[in-house]
Amino acid sequence: MLSADSLIPISVATLVPSTTMGLDLFQRDDADRCVLYRGAEYPLQPDDLQRLRDKGIHQLFITRDSRSQYQEYLREVAAGADGDPEQIQARTCAMNEVVLDVLENSFAAGDTNETVSVVQQLGDITAQVVSSDGFKASDLFAVLHHDYATFTHSANVAFYAAMLGSKLGYGEEAVSQIVVGGLLHDLGKLDIDEKILCKPGRLDDDEFRIIKQHPTVGFRKLARRGDLSEGQLMMVYQHHERNDGRGYPVGVMGKEIHPWSKICAVVDVFEALTSQRPYRTPMPRAKAFELIERDSGTAFEQEMVRCWKAIISHGSDS
Repeated sequence: MLSADSLIPISVATLVPSTTMGLDLFQRDDADRCVLYRGAEYPLQPDDLQRLRDKGIHQLFITRDSRSQYQEYLREVAAGADGDPEQIQARTCAMNEVVLDVLENSFAAGDTNETVSVVQQLGDITAQVVSSDGFKASDLFAVLHHDYATFTHSANVAFYAAMLGSKLGYGEEAVSQIVVGGLLHDLGKLDIDEKILCKPGRLDDDEFRIIKQHPTVGFRKLARRGDLSEGQLMMVYQHHERNDGRGYPVGVMGKEIHPWSKICAVVDVFEALTSQRPYRTPMPRAKAFELIERDSGTAFEQEMVRCWKAIISHGSDS
């Protein structure tokens, strides 16, 4: 029996039945002790996973020194090609965990070159999952984290942008590029003081002026790169622009705003409204969409708002 400090939780939803992870899996017992649930050499069967779900058990545990091996397993699951609904669900959850883990470490390192390199890999994995026939938006909504860390917000925006781009008819290659743009869209916020980003109250005028600089800061970091497309760069630079010209940083309007930026604008606001923030609790998805729909045609492209409504209507019960 191991101490809780030597273990880290993993989501049951990432586990693919009949696949050997090569890791010991642990479970909390009734006395809140961590005991061995399944040895490394024994694969989980579909009945095992169903029994865990029936008991309301959504997490198992692995040893901390197994983290890198688990991340490799997640990458293999996320990149899998099996169309079985159970495996599509596991791939969706694995994709979310991989993207969050990689993005957090990349943002923390502060190396723009490394960040661009890793997010391009993540774009391919995400596009494969979201574009697959068995993908369901509800599976993704169910596993997303909703804290106010910049990397969490960026990951969620990228996933939402992928779903919206796919619904709008973009192919897998374009969706992959849209994911990358979404992952990078708030890169400029990494240069802003955490005290401002995490302020529990209303920002004053000077603080809001600093916040409004992040699209320009992010764009300047990336603009001279040859491995990002115009659309991706515009997602960074224009995701706070509005159709009516009342956005920032420039105040362009209508057709001057890149279509991918318009995708990013819709899902960026939706994600911000429905996630935890230092100054408020998450808003129900239906209420968040009401606010977005109110600005359809002024702030947001009407067609994109309609498509996003269709996605969240089928993918969420809240």
